[in-house]
Amino acid sequence: MTEQRQPESSVDRLRQDFEKLIETVWSQGERAVDAFGLRPAPKAWLPHVDVIETVDNILVLVDLPGVDPALVDIVLVGNMLTVRGERPTSAWGEKDLMLRNERCTGPFTRSVPLPAPVDPARVSAVALHGVFTVTLARLEPPRPAEVRVPVTTVPAAAPPV
Repeated sequence: MTEQRQPESSVDRLRQDFEKLIETVWSQGERAVDAFGLRPAPKAWLPHVDVIETVDNILVLVDLPGVDPALVDIVLVGNMLTVRGERPTSAWGEKDLMLRNERCTGPFTRSVPLPAPVDPARVSAVALHGVFTVTLARLEPPRPAEVRVPVTTVPAAAPPV
């Protein structure tokens, strides 16, 4: 008597595929991400920013290591500060194999709302050790002024008779 084979269920096939995936990841490590086409597309990156408010200024510190200061645009529109630029990719040869790539590269744009009005004529930026410090002078708040308003007395109209 011949044994009749049961068709594979979809659950069995799924289990086999999953076991195959686990075996590939176990044996190939991070290269398995590329083997299965699971590496995400490169994304734009955002540099880290600190905003510090002092009595006279607002300081915006932007981490941009490896970025040429001459290629960074800093734009102030109203109370929004925008920093744009590009971090170049690392140079490696055609025969070199990238084993790990964690540093973000490529173009970036970072916009930061400022916590107080600033004077657009008094903005400066300094780059030191990969940290850009943008100093924005706060606008002097309008001071209350005492204004004396003369009051003119108008004679009351005589009541009609």
